[in-house]
Amino acid sequence: MFGFSLPKLIILALIIVGVWKGFKYLQRRQEVQDRDRHEKVRKAREETQGSADPVEDMQRCPVCGTYFSGKPGETCGQPDCKGRA
Repeated sequence: MFGFSLPKLIILALIIVGVWKGFKYLQRRQEVQDRDRHEKVRKAREETQGSADPVEDMQRCPVCGTYFSGKPGETCGQPDCKGRA
């Protein structure tokens, strides 16, 4: 009943090869999806990298406490404030 015969060994070999090929197919499919996903992320970063606004430090007005651009000569805009400290 559990003896080894040529047809049983051939069927077992076909099952093993089929499972092995199936895992290889799924692994390759996953690699292609990952590569495509990474490529889309890279392209999106390249597109948005040039359009981002530069970061700029803000200064706090010592009189009124509001924040304004830290560029030289700029003030907070209030008439009684002195601008940068």
